[in-house]
Amino acid sequence: MRKYKVGITFNLEPKITDIWSNGANQNIIHLFTLFEHSNLVEDVVLVSWGPEKRTTPPEGFMLDNLGLKFAYIDDVIDELDVLIEGTLTIEPHQKERMHAHNGKVVCYKIGNDFIMDMEYFIFEKPAGRTFNGVTFDAIWMIPQHENTCRSYFSIMYCCESRVVPAIWSPLFCDKVIKRLKEQHNLEFGYRPERREKGKRIASFEPNINVVKTSFIPILIVEQAYRTEPEKIKHYYACNTYDKKDNPTFFNFIGRTQIVKDNVMTVEDRYQMPDFLTRYVDVVLSHQWENGLNYAYNDALYGGYPFIHNSKLLPKGIGYYYDQFDAFEGAKVLLEVIEHHDRNHADYVKRANEYLDSLLPDNPVNIYHYEKELKRLFE
Repeated sequence: MRKYKVGITFNLEPKITDIWSNGANQNIIHLFTLFEHSNLVEDVVLVSWGPEKRTTPPEGFMLDNLGLKFAYIDDVIDELDVLIEGTLTIEPHQKERMHAHNGKVVCYKIGNDFIMDMEYFIFEKPAGRTFNGVTFDAIWMIPQHENTCRSYFSIMYCCESRVVPAIWSPLFCDKVIKRLKEQHNLEFGYRPERREKGKRIASFEPNINVVKTSFIPILIVEQAYRTEPEKIKHYYACNTYDKKDNPTFFNFIGRTQIVKDNVMTVEDRYQMPDFLTRYVDVVLSHQWENGLNYAYNDALYGGYPFIHNSKLLPKGIGYYYDQFDAFEGAKVLLEVIEHHDRNHADYVKRANEYLDSLLPDNPVNIYHYEKELKRLFE
């Protein structure tokens, strides 16, 4: 059986050196872990380049003692069978160098490039990952981007776009949970025994582009508060503090009762397990064509009641409301506040079964990625 040497590009010189600032960084580490568990992979390494030519991760990436392998691209590229574009963009000369020794080049897509590129175009924003002339041997994309991005990727990169499983593990959650316990004696996880009638609600949408914003969660909390105000103790809209003076946002929230009654506050960006541990009883979310966010898994991992509009989550995982229907979302929120605690044990069991299905060492996930590796060389 042929075995492969795999390199995955990983940016060690970003402007923000926090593993929690971008789910893509975590995703690449999970992909590395998956290949480490594959019998089809002889070796896997995280490859990088940049002005500093770093081959060690910055401290904020929380990558110490994980057994990861790093290398500078020019030191390993000629030995690789497969080079996967992760968080550094592969250049044309690197593709040519791979093809010169019959290596393959794959683009691993974990962001909704189609929608983001439309925003860069329409609003004259700085470009993200621009087309640089590289064509790939395959695109691997996670399921949440199939609908909007499949034809965009396939046509522009001149290759097939293949759907691969979304993968996740509690690796980085556990690091934060350990710190909370050791340094602050705080316990992560939802506790159904809290007797307060009003619940503390939070949303964590990044508000960077239209696929994940706080508008619908704000409407949901506002409608629920108008209906049964005693059930809403507080609402934390995380990742909105830097938007508080934006005229559209200012006038939107300024007309709500939850702001007038000091029930809602705009908050900064935080490591999610830390914020959950300190302040949150219920997690409320909304997405548009982005239904498998890592934030969902962090909430489910702690057993927190999690309200969402994702059709990609299995039925019974969290609490579903339909798409942009804030009225239904408000009803679901009030029902969760009223009834979740009596069903908490079953809720956690279902959540854990789902999270197990995402693990990088899950044999089903390994099988699907191995299938795509072999397909490259057929």
